[in-house]
Amino acid sequence: MFGLWKSTSGDFYNLLETGELSDTEILIGEEPDTKIFKVHSLILKTRSKYFRTAFSNNWIKTENNTITLHKPNISAEVFDILIKFIYSGIFRLSDYDLKTNIAVLIAADELCLNEFCEHTEKFLLNNEPLLKQNFILIQKTVNKLGQFEKLTQFYETSINDEPSLILRANDFITIQQETLLEFLTEYNQRLNPMEIWDKLIEWSIGQYNELPKNTKEWTNNDMSIFGTLINPFITFIDFEKISLTNFCNNIKPFKDIFDKEFYVQMLEYYSFNEDSHSKFKLDIDSKIITPFHAFLIGNFIKLSNGIQNCTFEFQLLVRGSRDGFNVKNFHKNCDEKGPTITIANVKNSNEIVGGYNPLDWNPNFGTDFVSDEYFIFSLDKKDLEKFIFSKFVVENLGVYKNNGPDFGGNTSDLRLLEGDAKKGQCYKNSYEKLIRKVEGVFDIEDYEVFQVSTINHWEFDDEIEVEISEYNEYEYYDDPDYRGYLYDF
Repeated sequence: MFGLWKSTSGDFYNLLETGELSDTEILIGEEPDTKIFKVHSLILKTRSKYFRTAFSNNWIKTENNTITLHKPNISAEVFDILIKFIYSGIFRLSDYDLKTNIAVLIAADELCLNEFCEHTEKFLLNNEPLLKQNFILIQKTVNKLGQFEKLTQFYETSINDEPSLILRANDFITIQQETLLEFLTEYNQRLNPMEIWDKLIEWSIGQYNELPKNTKEWTNNDMSIFGTLINPFITFIDFEKISLTNFCNNIKPFKDIFDKEFYVQMLEYYSFNEDSHSKFKLDIDSKIITPFHAFLIGNFIKLSNGIQNCTFEFQLLVRGSRDGFNVKNFHKNCDEKGPTITIANVKNSNEIVGGYNPLDWNPNFGTDFVSDEYFIFSLDKKDLEKFIFSKFVVENLGVYKNNGPDFGGNTSDLRLLEGDAKKGQCYKNSYEKLIRKVEGVFDIEDYEVFQVSTINHWEFDDEIEVEISEYNEYEYYDDPDYRGYLYDF
């Protein structure tokens, strides 16, 4: 508590309490929350430059020898604190919460109560943790009234040292859209993008009270409202820094709010960025492909058979450089082993070709039973995004079992070990796409066949890879030296 002008404070305060000899009525606030204060113009002019100016100009009215003044922008509670200070020199800021004290500071500045402002600013800065909890209120105050130099310095230092204070403030939902945009423009690279996303959901709910707090209860209309509110902020969220699990659990449920092309770009990143799914790469004993290629092939299998929430184990059955390049050894090691993946690397290139047989290899059956799960593919050793995925489209000609690995009828869409040699051939017959740039025969360096087993379920429910098929507008990957189909599942 501060006590100023103590010798006269008691007498002046009694005049305020009784209203004796008052010549002024000040209407404070706006309807319906208004209050009339009966005060003394001489005391007000003596204590405040603001009132000295007000009573000297045309701001006032005089009726029946009573001066009247209206101050709609100050609340009755705040003015009551200030008028008691004007009369007594006494104020006790510790009796009020921060929001009230900030309102008192702003009003005191308007009324030119400089000594009051100095003490109030000092009082506020003695509790920095409280200021940080109400950081949006502080931001609004210093932006509106930069003359509070110490408070402004505190704000600027704090936000530069720790920008996340804005997001973590208890009053975050009160931030104005324009201010939030300016903040994210300057500081988004220093913030956790997942935290930005979560706080934007919280902010949106605060802006539109009809949005349920539980996002799982949102209707299509609620989602549309949220999309409109959050759209200006999307470009400031670095989705590439959000983990795959967080993306699936926290971003993907809101997929409908995103621009379709932008969402496809996110899916591309999360499907093929090595860092984003390193925990889900598949260990594989291969001389041809990497664990990340194996992860991609596993996604192909899911697309072909519709199985979700699982991953696979690839067990090596045969390798040409180890077991020989002849059809007999292939069938010896691979027959009746269930689903298999066959791969081969094309000689003197980065190209890998392969196919998936969901059933057994067995030459006694010749042409295989009908299955819509067959597929063939090509990959690039150095670029995960360069691939062709080609589904089986002609019944009864998925694989031909009398030869080596043989996918498709007639001249075969993909055949390896032609004539017990390190050769392959590729044409378009039974599958929807040609998986090489040109049809014909090619040399291979090595080939491998793996038994495919399902081993476990993932922790989260949704699959990114299946999602891509819903946004199938981008059929081709364009490159001067390579043209393949991109995400045409």
